[in-house]
Amino acid sequence: MQKRILEIFLFLVVFIGLNELATAQKDQSGPTVTAQSNVYQIGNKWYCPLCRKEVPNADRSDWDLRLQLSEWHDVLIEKDYFNKKIRYISDEELVNNLDIPSINSGLKEALNAKNYDQISKILYDYFSNRRDDLRISLYDHQNKKFFCTPDIFIEDVKNDTARYNRIMRAANTFYSPDHGYVIAGEILGKKVDFNRKYERTSKHGVHGLGYWDDEINYFLLKKDTLIPEIIEDFFNQWFDQLDSVKDQKMFNQPVAYDPVWYELGLAVRQQRVIDAYRVFAKYFSPETGKRFLKIILGNARWLEQCVTKTPFHPYNWQTHSAMSVSYTSCTFPEFKESAYWDKISKANMRLHFEKDIFDDGGYVERTPGYAEYMFSVYYRYILMLKYFKNDNEFMDKYLKRIEKCIEFFVLTNAPTGVSAPFNDAHRNKNMVKIFKEMGEFFNRPDFIGAIQYNLSPDVLASLKIKPRTPDIKSIDFPNSKFVVMRESWDPKSYFMITNYGEFQNHSHYDHIAFEIFANGKALAVDAGIGKLGYMDPLHVPWFKHPSAHNMITINQAIPEKMDKFGYDKIWSPLKHTEYFAATHDGYLRYQKTKHRRHIIYSKNSYWFIVDEIFTNEKGKEIDFNLHTPCDMKEISNGFISNQENGFLILSDEGDASSVKKIKSKGWADLGDLDNEAAYREIDWLIFRKESNGKSESDKLATLILPFETKSKINMSDYSVEKIVMNDKSATGYRVKSSGKEDVIIISDGKYRKFMDSIEGDFKFGFFSYKEGILVYSNLSNVKKYKINGDSNKGFPKRRDFEYQK
Repeated sequence: MQKRILEIFLFLVVFIGLNELATAQKDQSGPTVTAQSNVYQIGNKWYCPLCRKEVPNADRSDWDLRLQLSEWHDVLIEKDYFNKKIRYISDEELVNNLDIPSINSGLKEALNAKNYDQISKILYDYFSNRRDDLRISLYDHQNKKFFCTPDIFIEDVKNDTARYNRIMRAANTFYSPDHGYVIAGEILGKKVDFNRKYERTSKHGVHGLGYWDDEINYFLLKKDTLIPEIIEDFFNQWFDQLDSVKDQKMFNQPVAYDPVWYELGLAVRQQRVIDAYRVFAKYFSPETGKRFLKIILGNARWLEQCVTKTPFHPYNWQTHSAMSVSYTSCTFPEFKESAYWDKISKANMRLHFEKDIFDDGGYVERTPGYAEYMFSVYYRYILMLKYFKNDNEFMDKYLKRIEKCIEFFVLTNAPTGVSAPFNDAHRNKNMVKIFKEMGEFFNRPDFIGAIQYNLSPDVLASLKIKPRTPDIKSIDFPNSKFVVMRESWDPKSYFMITNYGEFQNHSHYDHIAFEIFANGKALAVDAGIGKLGYMDPLHVPWFKHPSAHNMITINQAIPEKMDKFGYDKIWSPLKHTEYFAATHDGYLRYQKTKHRRHIIYSKNSYWFIVDEIFTNEKGKEIDFNLHTPCDMKEISNGFISNQENGFLILSDEGDASSVKKIKSKGWADLGDLDNEAAYREIDWLIFRKESNGKSESDKLATLILPFETKSKINMSDYSVEKIVMNDKSATGYRVKSSGKEDVIIISDGKYRKFMDSIEGDFKFGFFSYKEGILVYSNLSNVKKYKINGDSNKGFPKRRDFEYQK
């Protein structure tokens, strides 16, 4: 941990030093960034960042955080209800809220006699012997056969040696007779202080009881009866100390949350408490079993308050709550409130299915990590109703929506099988197993074909269906606001994904940012999220900062993100090229600047990016930022990787005197990339140019050219230069690469004569020449054109068109 802090300190020294040196006297005004989304201010009014409704911005410092139901709305549980119905549930309260015909009279008789031990025994006898097929909610994170029986889980794990060994190690790490309990690498002893402050995790994580998963898994695999003894002892210590746990303020987070009664931790903890009780009930003492029932009842009531009292928001909080309330209803129909819990959770989940999953399949929070988990919640919810209640309503109504969600993440996955960690997400291959399971479930061979190179020969041989590569390669997602440019489904394929969306919960402050893969390597990567997540000291100053993303920054300032998405979009996928363009206003309010980005993909050859900056002010620093795991060295007009398999990045030769090249370092999540550390500092390249307040010159043109074999690259074959157009309203560039020369023209759709040989009303034109002869051209949004002196050609309506001699 001390080494990590030192590394972060040194990075901040370099980052802040670079920032101060580079932007001395520059206006860096912009919105404030915090670890989590906070209410935002317009004038003297405050608004919820999700529903955009006006909210009070009251002082919460004297609140009882155990009663707090919402991040952004001042909604609380009534204190008397919390104390009597949630936290301190008496035997009388418990018995009066159970309806079990076979034991009702015995419970009442024991209650009237105040024979509380007898109540414990009656409940123990009933719950330790009732019928239960143990389809539990949470196994280990690799389990993608949700709500499967223990037999299926055991079979899967025993066929996966690495998974089996991980469970064994984790379970044996949690407790040993010699040193007691261990959480997040810290030895706690046999008597645990639950108010302890941890170095590698937060109190919130500790009280979510996530380490119980592997204890349950270990027990199912080994039938070791020491495990329920460990769980019982740990649970009782925890139960006795609940009121002693104080809140722990997170880094850069102005709002505090109670570590025990915090909705996200409480919702997943409820599922774990239920699973532990169902698996271990017959091993617990009757008194411990009764305590479990009280906690389960109290947790469900707290979550019910969250579902019914807070305004609906499309995001993960209430989805967790509704799922856990419903799980309680399914597994404990003996509670009198179970039918009500089922009703209110269904109503809430219905809205989440319809609002949180976009029509194009994307997830509302725009981050693959949360989408992966929320998919599991949606899918588990459907299966849970089917298995426990024989209720197929959601299965029939929303299964297609779930399938569309999986399709979205198949089509946005990088060719190597990893996810692009935009926003609060880690990079990993967690979706690979989901694609495999869902491919078989939905009979979608394309889901499996997309990641077949990540499956072992044994797994491929065992498949129920034959993998097939998806028909779709490149695609724009207009609702989710991501666009993918993909050459093929081979792991070495050229691939780019661009994020042009607005703010949602868990967003970073990036605009029209991208990732690039080629020849089996990640060439341009998003920083993702830090090793310690929201606890990471770099979460706000780096991982959420625009400079950590492959985007344009103005004065290295933070742009606005709320309701600021890429607009005036053009998406033109053709045979030889693909073209995407969009404008954003993130820098308009504070920096008086607009930015339009044009991305041209010359298939299986290069990406060419033109950034247009619109400002009336001189002296603004315009930075083109790119982050790469490759080791780069500076050359005349750019950089080239030292690796044999890498890329070349060049700026416009005409800008040589006005563009400053800067090479620095920045942290990035490189999880599951071949031959890479999970986290390390990588090269941060900047092309910097100062604005002069004139749109015709406030441009940056950048060529990104991947190569598999550097030794075959002749630097004299590659260049970028601006072309003087006959019509000054258009912008033109000449890109020279090995054996060809391409002319790229960006215009406004009005009929113009650009060069002696090219005229038309297109918005984008790509003209590829070999030995001076035009081979082909791609035209976007064209109605009329003339090329090489041919007679004018035209169409009844505007369209994309490919011209070839």
